[in-house]
Amino acid sequence: MGANLSDDPGLGSAADLKTEIERLRLRVAMVEAERDEYAQQNAELFVLQQVFSTINSTLEINDILSMVLRGVVEALKFKRVILFDVIEGGAVVRRLESDLNGNVVHSLDPREYRQGSTLHDVAHGDLQLAYGGADDADAPLAEGRGSYCVAPLVARDVVRGMLYADDPPGEEITENQLRVMLDFASQAAIAVENARLYEETRRLLEETQRLAHTDSLTGIPNRRALNEMLDRELHTSERYDTPFAFIILDLDDLKKINDSGGHSLGDLALKRFAQVLKKSARKGDIIARYAGDEFVLIMAQSDRSQTVQGVERIMASLRRNGLASSIGVAMFPSDGIDGQTLFFAADEALYKAKQAGKNQYRFYERNLKAQGLPAPGELGAQDA
Repeated sequence: MGANLSDDPGLGSAADLKTEIERLRLRVAMVEAERDEYAQQNAELFVLQQVFSTINSTLEINDILSMVLRGVVEALKFKRVILFDVIEGGAVVRRLESDLNGNVVHSLDPREYRQGSTLHDVAHGDLQLAYGGADDADAPLAEGRGSYCVAPLVARDVVRGMLYADDPPGEEITENQLRVMLDFASQAAIAVENARLYEETRRLLEETQRLAHTDSLTGIPNRRALNEMLDRELHTSERYDTPFAFIILDLDDLKKINDSGGHSLGDLALKRFAQVLKKSARKGDIIARYAGDEFVLIMAQSDRSQTVQGVERIMASLRRNGLASSIGVAMFPSDGIDGQTLFFAADEALYKAKQAGKNQYRFYERNLKAQGLPAPGELGAQDA
């Protein structure tokens, strides 16, 4: 009789061995796939960590957003990433996007997207995450490239923007890619909000400082600002050995203006006075309201003759605007080398101009005779 091969114990063992080998091969393939997946996740997390570290080191919003877009391209291998702004009322604006080389550029058309798409659902908070295919009826872009996903940038429960990505490395967007996309959007929202708060704080601080140095009525620098600007002018003029004129101007008859037309008319006269000074002054000159009806003009890099020309130009402009002013002038360094001395010298000259009948100017007298210069009455008297 012939042998029955099925009864051969050796062949049975070979079949079992083949099955075991196949099982091991499948197991190895699964382990390798898991290894590759973990390696990809580690690479994504590494890029994510680098991007988060970098964006938290700057407070420039455009820099933050550009880093985020480049990070999504590098970590998730999407060939296109777009940043949409969500402005007041839920309006959507296409802002930044990656080009074919992975560089971040400004979008050419801010309105290049489909109305009524999933973008609007995400922008209004109706969806926490949107994804699908380019052929979907509610896909965000008419020229979509394969699968897409949209993640919101949420700060203080408000959607500030959205990250859109399409053209993934595989046919479908994986669950891990969606998770990392949400991580990018979340961290970007925090960084952008911090930057926005910083900008707002800085703006408010600058505005507060501006208001603290600005006269509320006339809009020109006030006494505090004058003291700071005068210190700088003294330092510069001393360093380069250049003279300047310190001038006090008093709006004549402000009390009469107030008595005849009320304080509103007086305020209008002060405003007009300040405007005339601004228009008549040269670039680089300093104008400030010192107190009440007193204003200060510092004519930088001016000797006596240049100061005379400037003062007479101002007085002519005041007359054309129906205003008059008594003016006292002190010169640096001959009449003083510090702010207090110059102010007292100019104030004394102003007093002499008022005594002489107002609507004229006087230079401080102390050094005139010693220098052989004309007496105050011979230089600067103006007809009322």
